[in-house]
Amino acid sequence: MRVGLQTWGSEGDINPFIALATGLVKSGHSVKLCITEVSERDYSAIANQYGFELINVPNPMLPSVDMMAQMGEAFKAIRDPSAQLKIINTHFFYPAESAMFDAAKELCASSDLVVRHIFCYPTQLAAELAHVPVATLYPVHNIRPNSYQAPFGAVNLGRWAIPLWWRLAQWMINRVFLKQINHLRTNHHQKIIRDVLTEAWSNESLNLIAVSRAVCPPAMHWPENFKVCGFLNPSALYQASSLSSVITDFMSDQEAPVYFTFGSMLVPNEASWLKVYETWIETVRGLGCRAIFQLPIPESTSLPSEPNILVLRRAPHSLIFPFCSAVVHHGGAGTTQSSLLAGCPSIVVAHIADQPFWGSELKRLGVSPGYMRKNEMTSRLLGKFLALIYKNPSYRENAMRISKLMKSDNAIDTAIQALTDLSQKTH
Repeated sequence: MRVGLQTWGSEGDINPFIALATGLVKSGHSVKLCITEVSERDYSAIANQYGFELINVPNPMLPSVDMMAQMGEAFKAIRDPSAQLKIINTHFFYPAESAMFDAAKELCASSDLVVRHIFCYPTQLAAELAHVPVATLYPVHNIRPNSYQAPFGAVNLGRWAIPLWWRLAQWMINRVFLKQINHLRTNHHQKIIRDVLTEAWSNESLNLIAVSRAVCPPAMHWPENFKVCGFLNPSALYQASSLSSVITDFMSDQEAPVYFTFGSMLVPNEASWLKVYETWIETVRGLGCRAIFQLPIPESTSLPSEPNILVLRRAPHSLIFPFCSAVVHHGGAGTTQSSLLAGCPSIVVAHIADQPFWGSELKRLGVSPGYMRKNEMTSRLLGKFLALIYKNPSYRENAMRISKLMKSDNAIDTAIQALTDLSQKTH
């Protein structure tokens, strides 16, 4: 089977497609993966190593590093998810729409089946025009109307309010995306849609939820065209089988460190990471613990040396998280599930979009005492939450229980079987 994949976004949006592409190749399929990455990372090495074709589709108007840092600061004051989506769409998605649609048409012309990120409505349209079956991949499990969980950004007013919150979310998302989606569709003589959530971000054939069943609330009802496949985790593909000697020497101390990372929310600009670094330092000093900081600092930058703190540019989460006492992170789908897979308690400092939702999910699962937004982050609040994790062993016990369940998911095989069934059904 010739499978085309198309995704857009940050590293957390790309990684599930990397994992799926590699699994498909191992199963004997031919794979092309189109990527529009907001940080313009280079994934060619892993594509060459595992045998799938990588097609970079850059955003022609991507903001500069300095502008991204300024936008990161601006996001701290914005609590409205729809306002955040509008900024993301204006600067990061819509300028790439035309290039992504051109790539999608070429992808569909050479594929028997395509899989696209939920935002990639150009891929959906291209598949319709080419009469190619299409599946949608969701990186989060709370992005369709349901009666169990309100949309992220909603205040918990009880179960009675959930339908009202979803209607409001649909109205707000339609205000941001509906006009531009229908403009593209009418230009290609396709019928217009009336709702983004249920018609543009999902489809009638197959929707893959790249989240473990151990994480999804058991009471949630999934329609037949939705398949919870599990965490599509590519971390083992990127890295060597062992950590560097610098990390292992630091980790050899008896006291497990706290791992601090905001992933792609920080950019290689001092304005982006310096205040964060200072808050983390204060937190560690207040607790008297050991810590590892992941920061996008330039190679030429040197920070004051402290014996209980190790600063890294990047580190393999799957190798390092299991040996940490806790993880402080931004609440990205990939980092959140990586911490759970490692059996490690964590605290979310949410920046944008679905990250507050992931923070609330970790609290619901009993692996975190709570979460905060970026503009609420202080060393005092971080220290308070970390102290609760140290005092209460149930956070780690719950994380270890979920980790055991996640390890039995067989997520990639489940996703591939669902795609195979879709192909057989439509050919």
